[in-house]
Amino acid sequence: MSELKLENVGYCYKNGDRDVLQGVTCTFKPGSLCAVVGPSGSGKTTLLSLMAGLDKPSAGKLFIDGEDLAALDLDCYRRERVAMIFQAFHLFPLQTALENVCYPMELNGVPLAQAQERARELLAAVDIAEEKQRRFPSNLSGGEQQRVAIARALSTGARLLLADEPTGNLDTVNGNRVMDILRHLAHDENYCVVVVTHDLAIADAADQVYRMTDGILTARGA
Repeated sequence: MSELKLENVGYCYKNGDRDVLQGVTCTFKPGSLCAVVGPSGSGKTTLLSLMAGLDKPSAGKLFIDGEDLAALDLDCYRRERVAMIFQAFHLFPLQTALENVCYPMELNGVPLAQAQERARELLAAVDIAEEKQRRFPSNLSGGEQQRVAIARALSTGARLLLADEPTGNLDTVNGNRVMDILRHLAHDENYCVVVVTHDLAIADAADQVYRMTDGILTARGA
């Protein structure tokens, strides 16, 4: 499933000088593409870090399919249940596109031949031709690198995808292409997809839009 639920989640810096997040309550469901929008410094990145298990809330709870994240092995959660897609791609520069996608599977103990077969399938699904699968990231366009990054995220088997400004380094055509892929994963493959962005045009493509303002999350139209 991969339903992510937040209940009254708060976060403040360790020095306690201010609350970054306040009383965030929402549910991100499988089969939907959700967007979180807001200006820089509003708390979007902190929210994403909590959902990815990279940090822990100061207050409240997060649940994945009913399980409290605080009770889980977060290393295992990050390897198997949640995957992130970044604006900067974060591909390994000395690995080919195919090797980049294989890497998370190998970390999880998948035999190399099986990982390569699955990686080829995932790369083909995001329109990376076989010849380009053998290229290093520096020999791919920005749009191609982002699609490789999506394939790598999918290779973990995680059904919760968190995307941090996934179109920020792309032109309009490639940005729309990436959003089409994310919509397909949500609507046709039943992934839970959450996109954090400042781009309102990207947000308009989402099924549900939330706005972050000074650490407070509200649903658009609420």
